[in-house]
Amino acid sequence: AEAGSIYSSRWEQLAPYIAEYVGTFVLTLTFLYNYTLTGDVYWARMSNAFMVAAIVFASKHISGANLNPSVSIALCLAGRLRPRVCGFLCLAQVLGASSAAFLRHQAGINHDMVLGPDAHHHWAQVGLIEVLYSSMLCFTYLNCVASKQNNPTNDQNGFGGLVYGLCFVAGGYAAKGIANTVMNSAIAVGLGIADANGLGITSTGIGYFVYDVIGALVGVGAYRVVRPQEFPKDKESVLDRADSAHEESSQLAAEFIGTYYVVLTQVMCKMSTDTGTDLGPQALGTGAAIMSMSYALRSVSGAHFNPAVTLAVRAIGRGSGQAGGELQERRAIFYSIAQVLGGIAAASTAALIHPSRESGGPDQLISDSTPGQIMVAEVAFTFFLCYAILTTSGTSALGSTRSKQNNIAGFVYGSCIISSTFAVGNISGSLLNPASVVGFIGLGLMNQHASLLPYIFYQVLGAVLAGAAFLVTHAQLHIKDANDADSTAF
Repeated sequence: AEAGSIYSSRWEQLAPYIAEYVGTFVLTLTFLYNYTLTGDVYWARMSNAFMVAAIVFASKHISGANLNPSVSIALCLAGRLRPRVCGFLCLAQVLGASSAAFLRHQAGINHDMVLGPDAHHHWAQVGLIEVLYSSMLCFTYLNCVASKQNNPTNDQNGFGGLVYGLCFVAGGYAAKGIANTVMNSAIAVGLGIADANGLGITSTGIGYFVYDVIGALVGVGAYRVVRPQEFPKDKESVLDRADSAHEESSQLAAEFIGTYYVVLTQVMCKMSTDTGTDLGPQALGTGAAIMSMSYALRSVSGAHFNPAVTLAVRAIGRGSGQAGGELQERRAIFYSIAQVLGGIAAASTAALIHPSRESGGPDQLISDSTPGQIMVAEVAFTFFLCYAILTTSGTSALGSTRSKQNNIAGFVYGSCIISSTFAVGNISGSLLNPASVVGFIGLGLMNQHASLLPYIFYQVLGAVLAGAAFLVTHAQLHIKDANDADSTAF
């Protein structure tokens, strides 16, 4: 043991595994109480997410707060955990989840578990959505916690726990009406044991476990695509390579993946909404997806995920986020193409999960809105969305002298989506994104309108106005840029 330590070296070595055991135990117990017939179905997803975030913030400095064999496996495959340590962490997590399940049974709490597909859905749909959002969880964890660029040792970010919890919000509300998502292979074991009343593990628990492990593999693959410099092929240090500029292909992949999850969540939440006044799932789910992906990918591509945002960034002639540099016309065009393709892919995936979805109730209030009301809603809120992103991501004024981390940009992006959806979701649908418009058109959502194509014009107009407003309110930045250019010209 080190001098002055109050623990022996053996206990210090066991501390991470104890933290993983306790954290997964509490987390599984939360899921067990929420996923019963007596639980509050609507807010159970938020309960799970906030508990996840709290435990991650509380134990991240001890063990890294994996709390999930899928995350530990992803870290191992990404070269951030030794296989032996990964194995012990997974064991501690599964034991924690199993202990929670047995405790629930011994306490005489035998409420039926609500697991598996809901009515009119089947296991293939549940498996697809579980794999997708488990991969999202592992992908964002790797980007926010394991990445040496996004979370350097000497200047760590403060959003790892927030992103971890937000993934459960996005996945939970996207799967509303299909099944309860688990997104944690240890909890899958605990739920399976509880579902069997402590007498073994059901096939349902095994199924969720397999889906979540597959999700880890997909998440690692996506992480490798957007951050190839984190996987050095030679003996050169990852830290030495972490500051190298991202290849354009990685940036385009980041925009595609980020837009895919944002639009998928938005579309899935919309398709699972039962009434036109129930905007909570779409607002909270989409906002959570945007926050998660923004924090994960901002240092790769700037995290636009929206052609309107890309247009606004290009209009002001500055970069957005830590990807750095001015956004040239060519790259802006490729960004927009990647975003639209991500929206199309997301809509296609949603069609697989909801193959027999019939349009109706959720769109009725929107169909009662006049074209003028829709135009004002889309222009005004796209304007504010783009302006807020420009002011929090396109400037360096927010950075303190002690840290280069921007811990608020992702929160601002998601907050704009949440507030806009609640404000005008029943007027225009609060799409605010041409990539989303393309996805909604492909699925026939909101088809009471003659066409959704005017939405794209409204959103482009809002983006241009946001760029103009930024140039007026931040003129000093452009004066500084011009002076810097003059000083380097000689």
